[in-house]
Amino acid sequence: MVTRWYRAPEVILLSNYYTSAIDIWSVGCIFAELLSMMRENYATVFDRQPLFPGNSCFPLSPGAISKEQDSKDMLDETQKNDQLSKIFEVIGTPSEPDDFNFIHQENAMKYIKGFPKQEKLDLAEKYPGTKKEGLELLSKMLEFNPNKRISTEVALKSAYFDDVRIKE
Repeated sequence: MVTRWYRAPEVILLSNYYTSAIDIWSVGCIFAELLSMMRENYATVFDRQPLFPGNSCFPLSPGAISKEQDSKDMLDETQKNDQLSKIFEVIGTPSEPDDFNFIHQENAMKYIKGFPKQEKLDLAEKYPGTKKEGLELLSKMLEFNPNKRISTEVALKSAYFDDVRIKE
């Protein structure tokens, strides 16, 4: 069974602040699932899966508190199914200094920096039947740093919705 988690990075990393950016992340995850239901993207229901099918998340992830507790091999294996690992497989690992400015806990920062560098996934390969505007919107909804994530107001103005938007 695959677990559906819509936890934004700031929730996983125990941020003290709730903002609408958390909701945008969740909408992005749901949007990705809707895209996976399109036959143009996945031919059968058996090909579909959540965008981030992780099994654990910080601070309960193996090695999150003390890597000395686990052997390196066991940590590497369990980290593959960590929620942040699944997120980084899609959006890439954060690399800019300001990508981390919302993380205030030292152990969370240390944990994040322990992940291997990964490049951003080409969403056009994952969702080949989706318009470019839809992929751009999804990418903006799934920004790692909530301060860089698209706002609700801007998201609703996306060109992806031009065909269904009622002109006022």
